Amino acid sequence: MADPAILPEFFALLSVDIFLLLSLLTCLMDQRLPKAVPYIYQIAALIGFGHLLVSKDFLMIFGDYMRFWYNFFYLLVALANIVAINVYLAIERKLWALAKAWAGAVTFPITVISVFFVSNYSFLQGAQFPLLLLQIGLVVSAIVMGVSISMFLSPDLLNKFRRRKEVTQWK
Repeated sequence: MADPAILPEFFALLSVDIFLLLSLLTCLMDQRLPKAVPYIYQIAALIGFGHLLVSKDFLMIFGDYMRFWYNFFYLLVALANIVAINVYLAIERKLWALAKAWAGAVTFPITVISVFFVSNYSFLQGAQFPLLLLQIGLVVSAIVMGVSISMFLSPDLLNKFRRRKEVTQWK
């Protein structure tokens, strides 16, 4: 068994941190979200801690491949909850300014950090895939995600950019 630089349980620990962060942030936004949401995220974090306590007994039974996938799935659930809050604020509550702030301050940075750690996982580095191509893909994905989030949350942004460009051409 290879000695990975990052253990798969790191993704579960990152997910627990994300759920605790979501619990704190949704508690601060108690007027805009249902009252039970922070408690649900605290329960999800406790489930993650329980998962870490139980999984230490199964380190030798499950291989790195299996441990990676169930910890990665837990990370995906945490990231989906971040995006779900963003969509809830934007579409359901029509709080576009708050949704933009949430996307810029929470959704985008946490997603990029998670993609960074997943891309640097040694299980993926050992594959027949050049690491430089993966890192370039990470940077391009981060740029595309940032632009698409800003375009999704403010569709008139592109029109403002076009108008500004036309004004500078006439001068």
